[in-house]
Amino acid sequence: MINFKSIEIDDKDIFQKYYDINKDVSSEYDFATLFAWEEMYATQYAEVNNCLCVRNMDGYMYPIGKKADVKPALIKLKEDAASINRKFKLISITERMLGELKEFNICDNKFDVISRRDLFDYIYLRENLATLSGKKLHGQKNHYNFFVKNNGYEFVDIDGTNENGCIEKLKGLIFERSLNPEKELFATLKVLKYRGQLGFISKCLIVNGEIVGIIMAEKQHGTMLIQIAKSDVKYRGAAVALFKLFCESYFTECEYVNFMEDMGIEGLRKMKLSYSPVKMVEKYLFCSDGE
Repeated sequence: MINFKSIEIDDKDIFQKYYDINKDVSSEYDFATLFAWEEMYATQYAEVNNCLCVRNMDGYMYPIGKKADVKPALIKLKEDAASINRKFKLISITERMLGELKEFNICDNKFDVISRRDLFDYIYLRENLATLSGKKLHGQKNHYNFFVKNNGYEFVDIDGTNENGCIEKLKGLIFERSLNPEKELFATLKVLKYRGQLGFISKCLIVNGEIVGIIMAEKQHGTMLIQIAKSDVKYRGAAVALFKLFCESYFTECEYVNFMEDMGIEGLRKMKLSYSPVKMVEKYLFCSDGE
């Protein structure tokens, strides 16, 4: 049995060491994501055969490390699953990881692969979101222009003067829309609390003294990763303004923006597609023994 342990904020450097080896991992492998949702999904990690390995209530994540070290690590994870009477499942694996699994053949070709469309990452060109140029984003630009024309606004850092207001706005928006509001709020407020140590840039959009939008993002392997973006639908164009104002001023060295998954929520999927992603990061569930 592998000695897995809980994820603490001080473990960030350990994770980064492995991220520097594998730079094509998806948003689920992001340290802030794992740290924020750790309690809800019983997420733990261990260093196994020179690889970073993560386990939660749904299964195991693909080992992060050099390819030569990954197969032995996978075998140990499979043994760990057997030792605790769990089926061996690998969650949120990408096309590259799936290709390696088939090459390693640690399950003697006895496995199922299930596409997880609800977990696909949406990838955009940062420049497109910053300029809203082109026919595909014409509708979004109209919403932005309406917002700017009809509202005096401020786009400011989240700090001690507005943090409590941001918390109250997040509570309202999450409980209004989320499928699991308690869990999402807990994870969101954890990111807010540790935003500095996690390396986030965090901004809020204010109209006439009211917070109407909140966005928090970081840089993951040269890509902007938007972890949190919430806006008040009562203000037409607030969501577009949130993205445009952020993307035109921050992480400008990044070519791409990862806006994570839609979790199978129809409205969220429609919204993310409306910004014309240039590609999707496909993800799969790998189950041994035909489970």
